[in-house]
Amino acid sequence: MADSRKNLSFINYAYAIGAIFVVLGHSTPTSASNVPIIVDQIRSFIYCFHMPLFFFIAGLLMQYTKSESRPPYLSFIGKKSVKFLVPYFVYTIIGFLPKIFLARFTNDSVSFSFEYLFKTFFSPRDNVWGHFWFLPTLLIVYLFSYFLLDMNKHKPIILTITVCAAALAVFPIPTDWVCLHDLSEMLVFFVLGIVLGDFVVKSYDRIFKLPFALLSTIVSIAIFAAYILCFYSENGYDSNIYEAVKLIVGCLMIYTVLTFSVLFARYNNKLLTLLNGKTFSIYLMSWPCQAFAEIALNRVLHLHWIIVILGMFTVGLAVPLFVVWIYKKLSGKSKVMNCLLGLN
Repeated sequence: MADSRKNLSFINYAYAIGAIFVVLGHSTPTSASNVPIIVDQIRSFIYCFHMPLFFFIAGLLMQYTKSESRPPYLSFIGKKSVKFLVPYFVYTIIGFLPKIFLARFTNDSVSFSFEYLFKTFFSPRDNVWGHFWFLPTLLIVYLFSYFLLDMNKHKPIILTITVCAAALAVFPIPTDWVCLHDLSEMLVFFVLGIVLGDFVVKSYDRIFKLPFALLSTIVSIAIFAAYILCFYSENGYDSNIYEAVKLIVGCLMIYTVLTFSVLFARYNNKLLTLLNGKTFSIYLMSWPCQAFAEIALNRVLHLHWIIVILGMFTVGLAVPLFVVWIYKKLSGKSKVMNCLLGLN
């Protein structure tokens, strides 16, 4: 177990980098008309890989820890359901009334009706907090995790599953109900994490090299820029070509992030170490904090878009970290609060 924890230490840094990109991706003011289009393009580029990274890591950890005592399937799913669905429903309920009262400051069509409540729970992209689509989507992926682990022992079968998952990512199911569109896009990264898990963890010192990461980043930017120049004016971000671009860029940038994670772990980067064990907390709490910051800085005070972005980014990282710090100082022992704050 000691060797396993040591081998996996770079994953903590990958989580931290991913959390920073999540907050950065959510730091663009949604209603500021003077924001340059390049800012939206950078945000879309980040969206190509920041969530695929988490699905890849989830699959990798499932594969690498498979040799340890695997809990019974129902017990495993039960624990994941509590971890993901309790915050999903509680944060949605808590955020519902404030969203209604602040509707005039936002672009959200929030209404106090059974139809909207039903939709917000079962179409996660329409949730009060739209970024929560990740929680039920990853839970659904975990429902298939034991099957995928067993199939990984049979290379022709797992190869077929990987190809089908890649095709599904390029041609996703066109509905947001019960996460089907997001599931279509993200499943392939979870499968790749399982397929490559043992190899990545056991050989990371050999396969993650800075020159290759820089090349991977350059190629990713070039592919994304080529899409913007050649296809964006006609298709926007809604086309199968763009889905293919996201798949390729996602894979390349996951390599980049993991490479830098290995480097930061090697030198014990102090800043990212502060985020260890708190990345899920940042994911849960960052966007609600950023949403209120965006209203205050952009829609009320009408500050320059650069100040708004910096403010949203700072609030998105600092407030969750501060909340966790205060909670641990006061108690830190409540199972319910641990669950709601993403500490379980």
